[in-house]
Amino acid sequence: MNFTELISQAGRQRRTVRLTFRGKVDEQQVESAELEPYNTREFGGKVSLFCLDVERCVCLNVDLASIIDAEITNHSFKPRFPVAF
Repeated sequence: MNFTELISQAGRQRRTVRLTFRGKVDEQQVESAELEPYNTREFGGKVSLFCLDVERCVCLNVDLASIIDAEITNHSFKPRFPVAF
């Protein structure tokens, strides 16, 4: 299962995902976060995951190409936005 399928499955099941991804500004920087996945969007030819960072309570658009690792957690979430996968 690729990252897009895994994230889509988590969203449909209303489960958070733990993502490890390269930073937007500095690609040498690696970030890890537990996220509520909501949908994917295309911006300027790149596909991004629209999600909410559970710990910081901020919305993010994570470039799918920047994802290094992904796993579905056992944590469920109540959607704050429409889930569209």
